[in-house]
Amino acid sequence: MPITEKGFFRPAATPADNLPFSARSVGYCKVQPPFSTGRERIISFVQLFWCTRGAGIMEFSNRLCVLKQNQVALYYPDMRPCWQADRQDWEFYWMTIDGPFAVPMTSAFGLEAGIYDAEPAPAVLFKTLQRLVRQTSKQAELRACVTAFAILAKAAGSHADQTDALMDKTVQQMNRQYFSPTLNIKSLAAGLGIGRAAFFARFHAAMGMTPGAYLERLRIQSALAMLKQKQFTIAEVAARCGYADANYFSRVIRRTTGRSPLQFRKHYVK
Repeated sequence: MPITEKGFFRPAATPADNLPFSARSVGYCKVQPPFSTGRERIISFVQLFWCTRGAGIMEFSNRLCVLKQNQVALYYPDMRPCWQADRQDWEFYWMTIDGPFAVPMTSAFGLEAGIYDAEPAPAVLFKTLQRLVRQTSKQAELRACVTAFAILAKAAGSHADQTDALMDKTVQQMNRQYFSPTLNIKSLAAGLGIGRAAFFARFHAAMGMTPGAYLERLRIQSALAMLKQKQFTIAEVAARCGYADANYFSRVIRRTTGRSPLQFRKHYVK
C-alpha cells in the first residue's frame, strides 16, 4: 500500500463555544513513493506535520520543500496542502486545529506556513491527543485543547527559519522558467554571480535538496499533470517541461512512477 494512515477526528463538526481553539483531528501516517496528494482541497484549519522518519516533499505556494526527520511543517487556512513521498518511506504525525484563535495562537508561537527544524516528535503527546480527540465529553475536549497547545509549544521550541533571500529569488526563477531546456545549475549560478559550489551549498541549506533535484521535481510534477491530459503527445509533454531528449524524459518518468509515460497515461486517462 502506498499510504497507511491512522486518523482520529473530533465527533463534533465544530469546536465548543467556550474554547479559544480545538483539536479537530490527529493521526499517524506512513507513505511510500510514488504516492502524492491532489491539489483540489483548500483547508479551513491549521494543519501540522511532524516527521519521524524518512523525508517527504511539501508544497507551499508552488515552492517545493523537503520535510525531514525532526522537522515540522505548518499549513494555514485557505491553503492547499500538497505533499508526496520522496525516494524512501516517510512517516509523520499530524494534527489539525480550528476555532477563533487557532491561527493567532499558532502565529504567536512564531510558526508561519512552512518548514522548521524542531525536536524529535513528542509521541506521547500525539498518542494522548489521539485518545482524547475521539471522546465526546467537554472535559476531554478541553484536555485535547491543552495537549494540542503543548504540541505547538514543542514545535516552536527550537525552530529555525530556513530562508535565504538570494535562494528565494532563485526558487522563484526556477518556478517561472523550469520548462526551458537551457535552465540548469550552471546558468543559475552564473546569473547570481556566485560559483557553482557556493550556489549548490546555499541552495541545499535553504531547501534541503540540491538545485538539480528541485528543478527535476518541478519538471516531473508538471509532466505528470500534462500526461493525465489527452491533448499533448508524449514528445510535446517532454518539450513543454524542459526535456529536450524524449528518451531521457521517458527514463525519468519510469524511474519516478514505475511506468513509461504511455503506460502512466493509459493508467490515469480512461
